[in-house]
Formats: sequence, structure tokens, C-alpha cells
Amino acid sequence: MQDPDVLIIGMGPVGAILANLCARDGLRVMVVERDYEVYKQPRAIVMDHEVLRQMNFIDCAEDVLACSEPGRGYSFLNADREILTQRSAPDAIAPTGYAGSNLFHQPSMEKAVRAKLELLDTVEIRLGVEFIALHQDADSVLTTFRLPDGSLQEVKAKYLVGCDGGRSLVRRYLDIQMEDLNFNEPWVVVDVKLLNDEHGLSDNAVQLCDPARPTTSVPSGPGRHRWEFMVQPGETAETVTRHDVLTEWISAWTDPRNIELERSAFYRFHGLVAKQWRKGRAMIVGDAAHQMPPFMGQGLCAGARDVCNLAWKLSAVDRAEAPLEFLDTVEDERSPHVKAITESAIAMGKTVCVTDPDEAAARDAKMIEDHRSGAGFAFPGVPRIKRGVLQDKMAGAVFPEGYTGSKDAPERLDSLVGYVPLLVLRDAEGLNATQEAAIAELNRASANLRVAALQGAKGDIVAMLDPHGDVANALGADPAMLVKPDRIVFGQGSCQKLAAGWTRYLSGELIIDH
Repeated sequence: MQDPDVLIIGMGPVGAILANLCARDGLRVMVVERDYEVYKQPRAIVMDHEVLRQMNFIDCAEDVLACSEPGRGYSFLNADREILTQRSAPDAIAPTGYAGSNLFHQPSMEKAVRAKLELLDTVEIRLGVEFIALHQDADSVLTTFRLPDGSLQEVKAKYLVGCDGGRSLVRRYLDIQMEDLNFNEPWVVVDVKLLNDEHGLSDNAVQLCDPARPTTSVPSGPGRHRWEFMVQPGETAETVTRHDVLTEWISAWTDPRNIELERSAFYRFHGLVAKQWRKGRAMIVGDAAHQMPPFMGQGLCAGARDVCNLAWKLSAVDRAEAPLEFLDTVEDERSPHVKAITESAIAMGKTVCVTDPDEAAARDAKMIEDHRSGAGFAFPGVPRIKRGVLQDKMAGAVFPEGYTGSKDAPERLDSLVGYVPLLVLRDAEGLNATQEAAIAELNRASANLRVAALQGAKGDIVAMLDPHGDVANALGADPAMLVKPDRIVFGQGSCQKLAAGWTRYLSGELIIDH
């Protein structure tokens, strides 16, 4: 492929999802990756309901479900394995139609995402290719690569996106600095296969708040388990990854004969957010733009949200529906969201990573008292998006999944309409001239807009089922709601209000704190 629209550096899960979304939205994509194969060991293990719903846009949700299991509860224990606090998993699925948390096997997921890419004619995959440099002008980015035979090649693209991880060369080349959120703790991560059902391990994620060795124990997908052990002063990466050391630590949880060690890796858990995400026509997302400790299981989720926010905006700019500067809304909307989640994960980490016995005893006493009194620990959730949305009741929240078909055999609305802006009407019957003019304005602003209605659907308006009442509850008394392609609610109210707001948003004028 010569001169792709979008050149993606890095084909980990974030880069592969972005390539899928861009290609399905009409862009020609080249994605390059230094390695030849999917990394064989699990890294991320949690995918929440919002991101699993986004995977449905690239026909991969069922593949993820095939290699995952629903997340259960979350328990904090002291050194004596006494409950400090705990949270049970909700019995019901989320309004997106998926379990709130899903524990999955990343290599299996990545293979599925890549397989979908290989079916798309507008995607070229280049493996064994190393990014060297980039130069850009007002219209394009010229990128230099080293090919597998050692020769150099240049590729010109309209846009470049660095999805090349925490050590991002794209970020370094663009000279983008990171904001340090002041958390930097050494841990060793251990992944195992479960060989039988005699392991006796909890279905819950467990934080063992033992000052001698803070430890995380968590299921990591069907037939797998993960431990994370905090590294103490004086210990080295070499000593804490020795098989005999890990076997001794694991034996406090299960008989080592019940497991097969898959991998161990030394990490520094830290919190970093890029101070800038875009320079000209080049951008960074995912781990290249932010890193967070794993205590909320949101690292991969954050990267997936980034690219679901970005891909449709690249298409909008390419179709001249928005100016190049519209791409700055990715950072404006995503960076504060990522930072808020990272700060929550750090707060959880600081609760766990107490190594002073006296401080740990004081923490334990307070948490036990709060737990017994019913006050409990404030488990943080994923916040709403607060920028780039109207100041309405549901603005910035995740839109509930709607359905089509019959009540006896409902099908996901997302599967029908796809990754596009969505206008949801309470009742499409008898739309007046002003409302129809507003819908026409929305169609002019976003040519791929789809319209669905709970009642009175006709013509191009899709009839929407709402079996659980989630969509009606979100609408409240309002006649309409506008939803971004990543299924974040833009706003609600009259069609005229939404059309005016959307037009201003695409022009770059509308960036509002919610």
C-alpha cells in the first residue's frame, strides 16, 4: 500500500483495535510492528463491560468472551487473612449487556483482533519493521522504517498514531514529556496455569495487605491465575523471579503441584500521563500516552477507550467534517479521564503498599471498624467523561445498549448500526418540520449518523427495543439523545439543541466541563 491515510506504529492490542476501527470507518491503514508474533504471555487480564461492548464494533466481543470469565468480588485481607473490606460482583449484567468485569487471556484476544484485520482489504500489516524517524509538514507525515533485511524505507501518511507502548519511540521522537503522578513501586508479576480443581484459590480478586509482602491474587481467565508480589528493599529482579523463590511465595496460597508457572516478570508500577498527545499530524495513545498501576485493572481498558475516541475523529477530519485541530479533543477528553482513574488506582495501591508494621496495624484497625460498621472502603469506579459533552443529566456517561429484532430474539443495536454517531428518539411519530430540519443538520455534519427510535420508527429510522428499560431511563423526559460513536452520551434534549451543539463540537468550539 502506498501513502495510507493512517499509519499506526505498534500492533499490540491498542494498535490492532485502532487499525480495525479506522479501516471499518473507511480509512486506508498501514500498521507496523517490530515483532513477528503476538506476545505469548498474558499481560493485561481485565476488560470491563464498556470496552467489551466496544470490541463488538470489530466483531471480537464473542472471541473475548470465549477466553474470559466474569469477574467476581474484590477482597482486602490483612496479614492474618482477616477481611478488611470487600465488594461483591453485581448479580446483573451492566446496561451494556456484558458483565461488569471480564478476566481474559490477552494472547488469545490479540490473535482474534489480528485475524479480523487480515480480513480487511484496506489494511496492510508490516511485521518485523522498526520505526526510525518521522518528519511532517502541513499535509502529511513522512516516516522512516528499518525493514527486516536492514534496509530503510519511507512511508508517507496523512496521520500517524504511536501505539508503541510505555517505551514509545514515537513519543520520544516527538519530544513529548510525561507528568509523573508520584507512584513508583517494584513488583514481580507471576502468571500460572491451574492444573486441577484442587487449588483452593478464591474466585475473588484478593489484595493481601501484609506489610511483610503486599500481594495481589486474582483469577486471570479460564484455567489461569495471577499473583503480584511487592519487591522489598534489597531484593533484585534476578532474585525475585527465581523459580524456587516464587514457588515458596505461591505455596502460601496453594500447593505448587496445582499450578504450572507460565511467566514471571519484574515491573515498576507507576503513574504517568503525557503532557501532550498530538503534535501536528502525529499522535500517541494507550501506554505511549499513559501508564497506571494495575490495582483497578484499567490499563488496557484506558488504551481501548483512547482509540475508540480517536478513530472516528480521524475519519471526520479526513472527510472534512472537522478541522485537524479537532484531534486535540482526544487529549482534552481522555487525558483527565485517564488521570482520574490513575489517581484512584494509586490511592488503592498506597492502601496496599504499606510496609511499616505500625502504620499497617492502624490501617487495618480503621478498615475493620469501617467494614463492621457498614461504612466500608470506597472502591473507586470508572468516572464519566467530563469534557466534550453537553451539561446534561447523562452527558459523559456510557449509553446503554439498545436492541433490534424481536422481543423473543433481540439483537444488539450496535451490531446493526456500527461505530457511528447515534441519535436516539423517544418517539419518531409525527416529527415536525423543525425537528426534521435539525436531524437533517446532524446528517450534514456527520454523514454516517444513524437514527433509532423507541416508538414510531419509519423509513431510515431504526426501531429500537429496550427490554430492560435502560434507554428510557437514560432519556428521562427528554425527546432525544445524541451518542458519540464510542457510545459516550454527548447530550440530550431537543433535536435542535443537539444539532447546534454537535455542529459547534465538530468545529472545535465546544469543549465543556460537565
